[in-house]
Amino acid sequence: MATQSPKIAFAGLGAMGFGMAAHLVKSGFDVVGFDVYQPVLERFRDLGQGASSAETPGAAVLDVELLICMVATSIQANPLLFDDKIGAARGLKENATIIMCSTVAPAYVDEVQASLKDLNRQDIRLIDSPVSGGAGRAADGSLSIFASGETSHLEHARAVLECMSGKLYEIPGGLGGGSKAKLIHQIFAGIHIAMASEAMGLAALAGLDTRDAFEKLSAGDGSSWMFVNRVPPMLDPDHKPYSAITIIAKDVVCGLQSSQEAVSI
Repeated sequence: MATQSPKIAFAGLGAMGFGMAAHLVKSGFDVVGFDVYQPVLERFRDLGQGASSAETPGAAVLDVELLICMVATSIQANPLLFDDKIGAARGLKENATIIMCSTVAPAYVDEVQASLKDLNRQDIRLIDSPVSGGAGRAADGSLSIFASGETSHLEHARAVLECMSGKLYEIPGGLGGGSKAKLIHQIFAGIHIAMASEAMGLAALAGLDTRDAFEKLSAGDGSSWMFVNRVPPMLDPDHKPYSAITIIAKDVVCGLQSSQEAVSI
């Protein structure tokens, strides 16, 4: 039965977002989905009881207590939250919560808080909570989540955060801490993806059986989660990719820009 509170609006039903939202529905939450791609809204509604959709972010949040933002970039998040006509921030209930699960620059989280203040919506709880783990772990609720914000806000949203996570890291230091930790994590992830490609390319160039090399390298001390996860699609053209390479590239660039800004302060 989909009767567990709080009722949630979920914006961004992409490769990971759909799995996250679907898992929340399966766990008993009522979820209103929003995405700009209509076929994914139809697919979400097909989940049945507990899953509904809205045509705009503003409509999605009319009767919810919590909004999860899982779009790809801050460029997408900004109109979703603050568009004058269809943005979600104006329509949220008093004392509602926004959980920013998108991977964005720490400075953008500060901008969101400032924009809420400009709208006289200081009542809205804001949680900086980027996620990691890919589509598979999103669907089974075992993501790694880097959550930061006021302690009382984290406690208020704990049931939802724990439902989506296998590992919930509470990052000290207030808003922005989660995004800082996630971007550092993504630099590691980007390096491992690049090295996985280089290692398998070298194996092919050396004339090795690439499948056999992958099996043996996966069992070695130099292996990594990214190596084991991302090489199979390299070896099998029919294997569905787990994620667009543009996403990790965006995250690494965001991390580098944020570090440069921190050094220049």
